[in-house]
Amino acid sequence: MDETAALDQGKNYAKNRNKKRKSANRRFLQNAKGFGRKNSFGRGAELEQEEYNYFVEILEAMNGFGHDTDPEELGTMANNVYGQIEGKEIRASSNQLSSRVLENLLGYTDEETLERLMEVFGENFRVVCCDKFASHVLQKLLLIAVMRFVAELQPESVELDSPSASKKAKSGIVRELDYNLKAAFGEGHRKICGKFVKKVAMFLLNNLEEFVWDSFGNYVIRQCVLNLAGIAEIKMGKGETSETKRLTVPDKWAKLINEFSSRLLVWPQFNELPDNEFTSVLLQNLLMALEQGQDQFQLRQIGDKLLNDSFVLKVDNDEEDMEKAEDILNLPKVFHQDSSIRLLEVLLSVAEPDYLKEHIYKKLFLGNVVLLSRLRSTNFSVQKLLDNLADKHILEKVLSELETEFEEILQNGHTGIVASLAKACARLSCQQGKFIKLLLDALHCSETSGEKLLNAVLKLMPTEVLNKQESAQIHIHGSLIVQAILDFNKPIKLVTAILETKNVALAKIFTDPKGSFVVNAYVGSKFVGEKSREKLIRHLEGCYMDLALSSHGSRALELLYESASLAQKEALVKELSDRVAQLNSKPWGAIINRKLQVETYRRNPTQWKSGLKIAGELIDKLTEGGSRKRK
Repeated sequence: MDETAALDQGKNYAKNRNKKRKSANRRFLQNAKGFGRKNSFGRGAELEQEEYNYFVEILEAMNGFGHDTDPEELGTMANNVYGQIEGKEIRASSNQLSSRVLENLLGYTDEETLERLMEVFGENFRVVCCDKFASHVLQKLLLIAVMRFVAELQPESVELDSPSASKKAKSGIVRELDYNLKAAFGEGHRKICGKFVKKVAMFLLNNLEEFVWDSFGNYVIRQCVLNLAGIAEIKMGKGETSETKRLTVPDKWAKLINEFSSRLLVWPQFNELPDNEFTSVLLQNLLMALEQGQDQFQLRQIGDKLLNDSFVLKVDNDEEDMEKAEDILNLPKVFHQDSSIRLLEVLLSVAEPDYLKEHIYKKLFLGNVVLLSRLRSTNFSVQKLLDNLADKHILEKVLSELETEFEEILQNGHTGIVASLAKACARLSCQQGKFIKLLLDALHCSETSGEKLLNAVLKLMPTEVLNKQESAQIHIHGSLIVQAILDFNKPIKLVTAILETKNVALAKIFTDPKGSFVVNAYVGSKFVGEKSREKLIRHLEGCYMDLALSSHGSRALELLYESASLAQKEALVKELSDRVAQLNSKPWGAIINRKLQVETYRRNPTQWKSGLKIAGELIDKLTEGGSRKRK
């Protein structure tokens, strides 16, 4: 997926996410008002009626804020609210309603207010760490302190890892964190924030045995460990995925992360941690923090401890829940609990290639790949193994174990394994011919070609099934497999199938949210020749308007245009220029009109060609200049 495609996908995701969040905020406000009418002033610590009504009014005002709200206005509100609770910070933080307000305004407080709050919380760590609501305020306070302390260490621009963080789609919490990274805070204030971060970490270290098993204290430890590594996870709302900022942090913080790791490693109860949901996630976060800090020694220490003391153990069948599938009883202990499976998947993603090969693969996966691929609970572990493989010989062994299982894997719906295999074959440049043969045999389309073959792979259905289900949707993994195969050294069979598919059917595929990304792979692959790209563009003549009027198809059309020759570009724009009014009838068509200068071509083709030539010459000069600088 290229940058433009990721941004498009991110905008759609962000739009839906913001709608859900606004709806959730409205529900929370309505529930809060309902509790107030019943003289029940919030869950957790009880507030006075006047206090409760005040926070309801503040929450209602906050829900009316938009993306363009002035940070100064938010700062004034934040300081006023925190001024109202001076001397009552802990009680207010321990109420569901007021903690929500305090958490959301915390990042806009001035230096004096934040320092006062850090002092109050520092004197009451034991209370707030284990409180259902105050612990969230503490986590936010820790995050803001980290942001303000490390702000001067950051490059000019620190973006979210998620593509959904476009300017228009930025949520309130993202803007709040940006504010804390960019605002001009005093040096003295930054030092106080740094001391607070260290104070929190030392308190958690000294009370680790108590808080690890507490559901709320555990959350605070996890965030502290991630923040020390410069990983700021931003929870966007209940049921939504988090987004992440990666920050540059002081080198000395790595020692604190190392201390968390060292203390957990010597625990007699360490082997119990993977089997509990909360403690498993703590270990997952610790592994992520160590990987971010490139502490391979500690990663191997934890990996060895997990493998030897927990993961590879055999479960006593007498104690096993006999409702489980009988064949799972023969697998190592790690595959018997969802919490330990998730921990293994993180370990696979952070382990060095040699450690994954010599320890994790040999101890857990060798000889077990077929069984793991069959089970719903464990097939994701096989995907994660394949996604992180860097050894061609291991890929060959895995493929050999699975070569008779392709059809069953697809029938079971574990299609992600086949997609991960395809990506691994492309990444490691091996076993590609064998993979294609196994896939086509499993889909019963080895002897077919053209549209039938393409649809069988895209929809991951045997041809005889597709004949009865012509309206079947494109499968996300089918699209990923096609994209991976187009990046194989010899993708000729699939390239031919695409070019032999009727242009109307092909346009329909390219206007599909999942099918459109096939165009990215086709025009971006170094193994798809220039002549094949030209053939595809010519093949779609007569369907350019269908693509332009679709959200996903218009993006595919842009990619085709960018890879086209001058003559093909003109043919494409000429076809669109005959129906400009229709092109402008859809927002995506209007964008195509603007970017490709279709209106200009309709009025004056000579001017359009002249502009295109000048633009091409400018790009060539810029490219040449960049090459000279690199030399």
